[in-house]
Amino acid sequence: MAKMLTSEKRQEVRKIIFEKAKAFGYGSCARNDSGSFMDELVEDNEVGGLLKDYMTKEKIRTYIKDTVLNAYTKELVKNALESVSPCETIHQIYNVKSEIFQESNGKEAGVSVLRSNDGRLFVISCGTTLKWETALRKALELIARQPNLIINGTTPSICLHLALGNMDITDSEKKHITTALASISVKARFCEG
Repeated sequence: MAKMLTSEKRQEVRKIIFEKAKAFGYGSCARNDSGSFMDELVEDNEVGGLLKDYMTKEKIRTYIKDTVLNAYTKELVKNALESVSPCETIHQIYNVKSEIFQESNGKEAGVSVLRSNDGRLFVISCGTTLKWETALRKALELIARQPNLIINGTTPSICLHLALGNMDITDSEKKHITTALASISVKARFCEG
């Protein structure tokens, strides 16, 4: 029977994998490269070698991918999204100064409502390029739940902060997302950590 992975060992493995992921450039590697990187981690004495005392080889790969590298990617996304300011985005895209007057938690976490000096309202919703539709849905749901954001029949302008995460996204894919959003008058800003 395999031993239970202790909290100390879990933290040790996490730290090692995060360091190796950063050195490898996991945050911007292509999908097939990430698979090779995972194979290397499974065979690595510091990672797979340590984990083999606690789980089978198949479970090691799953643990590395679903637990540690998933957490690493989420941290990259969080850092990328925190690197841009909603007020800066509104100024950059709409050329007006604004202030945040509402930030959402819970179901609409990552959504901010801003008011410009000239009284216009803006909703900034954070997400990833892979799931940009989710960021759009969160913005729309917030507006639907708060009818006071619709002034004289005018809904707030929506802009999405989209973190690249560990996606290997091309300029044409960015253009595709931007064009799709522009068709419904939504703007996007791509955030790289």
